[in-house]
Amino acid sequence: MTESTGSTTELHERPREASRDPVISVRDLKVRYGERTVLDGVSLDIYRGETMVILGGSGSGKTTLLRHMEGLQRPTEGRVTVKGVDLATASRTTLTALRRSMGVSFQSAAMFNSMTVGDNVALPLLEHSSLAESTIRVMVRIKLQQVGLTHVEDLYPTQLSGGMRKRASLARALALDPEILFFDEPSAGLDPVIAAGLDDLILHLKSAYPITIVVVTHELTSAFLIADRMCMINEGKILAVGTVDEIRRNPDPRVQQFVRREADEPSEASSSYIVGA
Repeated sequence: MTESTGSTTELHERPREASRDPVISVRDLKVRYGERTVLDGVSLDIYRGETMVILGGSGSGKTTLLRHMEGLQRPTEGRVTVKGVDLATASRTTLTALRRSMGVSFQSAAMFNSMTVGDNVALPLLEHSSLAESTIRVMVRIKLQQVGLTHVEDLYPTQLSGGMRKRASLARALALDPEILFFDEPSAGLDPVIAAGLDDLILHLKSAYPITIVVVTHELTSAFLIADRMCMINEGKILAVGTVDEIRRNPDPRVQQFVRREADEPSEASSSYIVGA
């Protein structure tokens, strides 16, 4: 395992419950846009069954790293493998099959406004399975129930609140029962109470299903709650990787400067799912 840049201690120990084998492996990843370097030699392993939170300020490179893990961009240099598949060299057929094992909950929800919520959630099943339509409709209702949404199947995304759209987007991401689930800024644009409800939902998924979760966020309160391990990025380089306690104790002043931004007051949100979120 690689050492984290700028750290004086080894912070790559996996959580005890996770598998020894990385499901995602990033090696010496460099990404440049013209003269601008966005990621500069990033190496990171993410293990089966763990929740990895990728932290960093705006422009740190965390979303670019996520997009490379999803196979949406090709690296300038370096390599990203998912389940042993090199995303840069894999065939289109291999990538398509691999992406069926991935679910993505987008920052903007990315719902199709011309389709009902039910049709949005059903779309991956219609495209990537041979299930009967009646079975798909049952599965859609199950997935919506899993994210705390009921009786919204026939509504349109524009009729939902921001938090409900995020939950509906998550239901769609879960439609194919993915092995890996990616979240891009799940709390963005939400008030603290509704954001805390989404944190509870992520914790529920983590405890209920054998799933690897990768979350990109700049929200420290959320990150410290849901993470098994955290990866902190600054100016395209990894500052530290470790458990929550290891990150809190990391002596790097840049890490401590970021950690001290954590909200002093705990969230007042209830641990129950908020259907109106």
